[in-house]
Amino acid sequence: MYTKLRWLACWALLLPGCLWGQKDTIYLSLDEALRIAQVSSLDAISARNTLRVAYWTYRNYRAELLPNMVLDGTIPSLNKSLSSYQNEDGSYSFVSSRLLSENLNLSINQNIPYTGGTISLQSQLQRMDELDGSHATSYLSVPFGVTISQPLITARSLRWSMRIEPKRYKEAIQQYCVNMEAVNAQTVSRYFDFLLASVNRNIARQNLDNATELLKIARGKKKLGIISDNDLLQLELGRLNASSELIKAEQDYENKMYTLRIYLRYDNSVELQVGIPPKCPTVDLDYPKVLAMAYKNNPLNYSTERQLLEARQQIAQAKADRGFQANVYASVGFTNSDAELPAVYRNLQNRQIVSLGIRIPILDWGKGKGRVQLAKSQQEVVKAQIERTRMNFEQNVMLSVRQWEDQTRLLDIAVAADSVAQCRYKTAYNIFVMGNINVLDINSAQVERDNARRAYIDQLYASWVYYYNIRQLTLYDFENDMDIVYEMLNK
Repeated sequence: MYTKLRWLACWALLLPGCLWGQKDTIYLSLDEALRIAQVSSLDAISARNTLRVAYWTYRNYRAELLPNMVLDGTIPSLNKSLSSYQNEDGSYSFVSSRLLSENLNLSINQNIPYTGGTISLQSQLQRMDELDGSHATSYLSVPFGVTISQPLITARSLRWSMRIEPKRYKEAIQQYCVNMEAVNAQTVSRYFDFLLASVNRNIARQNLDNATELLKIARGKKKLGIISDNDLLQLELGRLNASSELIKAEQDYENKMYTLRIYLRYDNSVELQVGIPPKCPTVDLDYPKVLAMAYKNNPLNYSTERQLLEARQQIAQAKADRGFQANVYASVGFTNSDAELPAVYRNLQNRQIVSLGIRIPILDWGKGKGRVQLAKSQQEVVKAQIERTRMNFEQNVMLSVRQWEDQTRLLDIAVAADSVAQCRYKTAYNIFVMGNINVLDINSAQVERDNARRAYIDQLYASWVYYYNIRQLTLYDFENDMDIVYEMLNK
């Protein structure tokens, strides 16, 4: 009885360790991997956050066009100091000043995009208490005032923002779609890397099993004297090489699974398995249509327009800053002061403030002109870069269409070659067992079988890469004949 209890205690201690070492096995199809990556991968999260930044930047720009209300003030302000005072005889003396003041200012401000100025509606109230002497209290109010601040020569930056910021936001939306399609491409790459590693591991295992079986058969033939020592040694060497290849294949399998698992943000307790996906959708691509869709949907279109507008804005700003400048400030309203708070809102007096500020550069050694010429030169650089970008873009679209057209035929050839190579190896294996084929022939058949299977996986991988490359360039789903749109989650 004591022995049974001891064994049960040992099992109780070992069982949690055994369970802890277990891993959950998850089979992933390519479609499932794509869906998981679009939600969980760090690239997808980064793309969403980048779009979120662009969204709130656009919202802040829109807020600049709307009126804003501000309440500001000082409650309280204590001034206890000595200040100079000029006497009647012209001499100066220092007198003490002890004041306590409070003020509040409520304003509604509105930018004027078309003129570059600002208009404000204001209401102010100020109280001042003398802490020395009579200890008098007085109030000053501006119940209502209208203030306009207007530069006479300005680049009207808000007006330029009205033209630039909407294009910047549309560019960000399209770039988000491009980034999500890039997530698909990265997922396809990691998925097929792991798939190829899995296929290589299966091939290595099968080759080791076959090499072991062939060596066993060869040893029996050796006893019968129907196989040479050279062929037997070659088969033994083949089994050793197969063992070595299996170890390398196992290591590569673990590395590729780790890469895919990290990208999909699974933890180390998950064991992934993948299968050979079907062929990618078959679509007929017409280069003019593909190019038209690329220019319509790709963020390049909005990017070039935005860059040209920004270059023109820099020229306008340089011209506005180089010469004569003038600013008009005007404020009209009502005001009054009294020792009693209710009285300051009765018998109001007119309040008028008008000022004109000017700035005339007399000698700047050509800095203003230099800034204008610099802005114009930068505009020419931007135009050249845009033209080069467009040429490269069109070439990329053309090459992608050609690669897609050729890839369909290459994949069909790879499928046929894989089928033929598998049949040839089975035939060679059976003939060797019967003793009618030498070791070199069966080794050659094995190599061709393995290479054909790898070539098939490579061509299938290339077809999916080209498919998502076309989608990323055009942001168009040619299979369903519709634009590709990704909704931003949790704005």
